Amino acid sequence: MARLMQMLKKNSRAISKAHSKLASLTPERIELRVPMCCDCCEENVRQELTLLEGVMEISIDIGTQKVVVLSHYDEKLEPYVVLNAVKKVKHRAELWRK
Repeated sequence: MARLMQMLKKNSRAISKAHSKLASLTPERIELRVPMCCDCCEENVRQELTLLEGVMEISIDIGTQKVVVLSHYDEKLEPYVVLNAVKKVKHRAELWRK
């Protein structure tokens, strides 16, 4: 019985370790408010963001002036790095307030 309890305890630790590893694999989501008036503005922002290492997906909505950047699972993008990249082409960019 003690051996069975020991095996269960060991397996539960392995499961919790695997679960925490999976939880850390969620992509980083960075949302920005970027004033854009046309497709040219959108393209300039998109080009600047594609130069960043670790960017997996870029979503831009001109209507709401919102830019969403998702990073790769294994790389963590810092919001200030993304913001500074966008500010090279759109000076009034800021982090999206929730």
